Amino acid sequence: MLALPDPRPLAALTRPGLLAFAATLSAVLACLALLYGMLALVVFCTGVFLLATWFGWLGSLERRDAIRDTPASTATGAAMGYVELTGTAHDATWPTLRSQIRKTPCVWYRYQIERRVGATWVIESSRASTQCFVLRDASGECIVDPEGAEVLPQRRRVWREFEYRYHEALIALGESVYVLGELTSVHAALDTPAEERADISALLAEWKRDPEELMRRFDANRDGTLSEEEWEAARREAKATIEREYAARRALGPVNLIRRPADGRKFIISVFPPDQLARRFSLWAWLHLGLLAAGVAVVLVGVGAVVLG
Repeated sequence: MLALPDPRPLAALTRPGLLAFAATLSAVLACLALLYGMLALVVFCTGVFLLATWFGWLGSLERRDAIRDTPASTATGAAMGYVELTGTAHDATWPTLRSQIRKTPCVWYRYQIERRVGATWVIESSRASTQCFVLRDASGECIVDPEGAEVLPQRRRVWREFEYRYHEALIALGESVYVLGELTSVHAALDTPAEERADISALLAEWKRDPEELMRRFDANRDGTLSEEEWEAARREAKATIEREYAARRALGPVNLIRRPADGRKFIISVFPPDQLARRFSLWAWLHLGLLAAGVAVVLVGVGAVVLG
C-alpha cells in the first residue's frame, strides 16, 4: 500500500474551488477548439467559463460575508436562528463512528473508491456520513446534524492498491470545529414510533454499508452469511441503540441542534477557524473576479475583431 499526495485537483477543493477548476478546464477546451476551428465549441466553452467564474465569485462572497457577519455564539447561550459555533467534536452515538475504509474513530467521514479502467479512473463507491455528533465548548454541548453541510476537513488521505485508488477525509474525535448553520431546540419526547422505526432502519442501512464489520458483530456461527436469527439479533441491537440514544436525550431534556438552514443559507462545518475561512473565501472571490474580467475582456476583443474584420 502506497500513500500518495492526491493527484486530483477536485479532492481538496471547496465549491468555489470546483467552479474555478471548471472555469480553467473550459478555458483550455476553448483554446483547443479555437485552434481546430470548432467555433460552436468555442462559444459553448466560453459560456461555461463565464458562468463558472460568475457563480464562483458570487458564492465566494456569500460564504465570506456569512462568516464575517454572523456573530460568534456559545453552544448553550445562543439564541435560536442562524448562528456560528466553535468548539471540539465528540461522538454522539454508540458505538463510536469509524471511517469507512481505514476504520479510524471519527465524528464525520467522506470516502471514495475508484478503479482504474484503461487510462481513466471510474468511481465505484462514494459517500459521506450523516450521523450527528456533539460540539462542545466552555458553556456546554450542542448536537450537530451534518446532513447537507459543506464540510471542510483537514485530515485527508489517498492511496493506491493495485488497480484501486482510495480517498478518505474525516473529522477526528476531539478536533476543533467551526459550524455555521441554523440552531434550534429539539426534545426526544417528540419522537414518534414511526420516527423510531425510521431511525432503526437508517442505522441498519448504515451498518450494512460495512459488511465486514456487520459480519464480525452478528455472524455468530462464522459461516459468512447472516441467518434470520442473526439478522433479528442485529435488528434488536439497532433498536436497543436507538432507544439508548432516545433515553440519553430525554435525560438531558431539550437539546440544542444545529443543522442545515431551512431558508437556504449556507451551512458550513470546518476544522479551520472562521477568520481563516473568511480569508480563504475572500481570495477565491478575487480569483473568480479576475478570471471573469479576463474572460469578458477576451470576449469583447473577439467580438470587436469579428465586427471590424
